[in-house]
Amino acid sequence: MNLSVYLVTDDAFFKERDLVSTVEEAIKGGITALQYRFKHKSSRQMYEELLVLRELTRRYNVELVVNDRVDLALAVSADGVHVGEKDLPPDVVRKLVGNRMYIGYSVNSLEKLREVEHLPIDYIGFGSIYETSTKAEYKLVGLEALRQAVKISSKPIVAIGGITHYRVREVLEAGAKGIAVVSAILGFEDVKRATETLIDACRSYYKEKMHSA
Repeated sequence: MNLSVYLVTDDAFFKERDLVSTVEEAIKGGITALQYRFKHKSSRQMYEELLVLRELTRRYNVELVVNDRVDLALAVSADGVHVGEKDLPPDVVRKLVGNRMYIGYSVNSLEKLREVEHLPIDYIGFGSIYETSTKAEYKLVGLEALRQAVKISSKPIVAIGGITHYRVREVLEAGAKGIAVVSAILGFEDVKRATETLIDACRSYYKEKMHSA
């Protein structure tokens, strides 16, 4: 499970943009994982798109995660499935997927984090760390809450929400095992370059950390 640079798709960014070619550019730029997340497509369309993306992600050794839809994740043999409070409970998801894929869970408070610690999940998506325009309804948790979350949870924490290349360092310093982004990549015309900028920020942080150790 490598969620260090984790791209999440969103309907708003694909109104006039081809999904597969855009994702491939992000993959070439260096993303380690892709979460397929769409809310306004038919099951058939999502299945057909996921079949193509499954082949693409396998070719480049990038992990494929499906948001919400456990049935689609199983249908295309995804690497993981990501659920939240309003989706199927993680223990039910685990019964369905067994050990075939990992399970991610969205959390937006330290209180909720404590409540879900015992659940059969493999990583936690925690945020929103910063203000974001991607989600109309979101809860701002902040950087300090991220630091606390890392201390509280035994699960790897993937930070999400308003993360840009110039915020990568403080998010990683806070202890996040990965950064999940939408507009930091998809908000740019040159998706490959935007991805490379994020990757460079991550590498720079780890390089300095290694030298100071």
